[in-house]
Amino acid sequence: MAELTPGLMLVHGNRAEQLREVLVAWLRHSPLDPLENEYLLVHSNGIAQWLRLALAERDQGCGIAAALDFLLPSRFMWQAYRAVLGAGAVPEQSPLDKDPLAWRLMRLLPTLAGQTGFEPVARFLADDAGVRKRHQLAYRLADLFDQYQVYRADWLDAWSRGRLVLPDALGREAEALSESQAWQARLWRALLDDLGADGGAPVG
Repeated sequence: MAELTPGLMLVHGNRAEQLREVLVAWLRHSPLDPLENEYLLVHSNGIAQWLRLALAERDQGCGIAAALDFLLPSRFMWQAYRAVLGAGAVPEQSPLDKDPLAWRLMRLLPTLAGQTGFEPVARFLADDAGVRKRHQLAYRLADLFDQYQVYRADWLDAWSRGRLVLPDALGREAEALSESQAWQARLWRALLDDLGADGGAPVG
């Protein structure tokens, strides 16, 4: 493998197996020191698990998958904010990360379910004596909002300003949310209100 000039290298394709082969070749060619971690940016936890197993394969992988730190885009961006702005300006963990967000939703959902505009949530949480359904919904919504922060930050920005719309790719408010979907926008606004003015970082 030829030497590469240090800098940003973008490799794109529509076949994950081929991208994995490039990654394996790069890791074999330029391994880090034994106590250093490799940081890999992935778009979902499922892809992270698939990649970890693929890298551990003896024949087509590296034979071992250790010292690998898989980051979702939102977590990576938060760490970038902290690196640029300083640890004193940005807390170690975003309150909008998936896990703390899920627990916040666990607390908020029962109260919100009784309010106007959250009828779909109330219907789902009916007959939930063991809070299993609430836990399931909280983690599913936390995962959804985690993805929105990266891929649909324009939606969250509009919702944070109280606009029940879905901006299109050009930023135009091309579609109004139906009443059956508007609870997501109201829920995002309720989360921001619960966090307070300085509770979260900008999304996008």
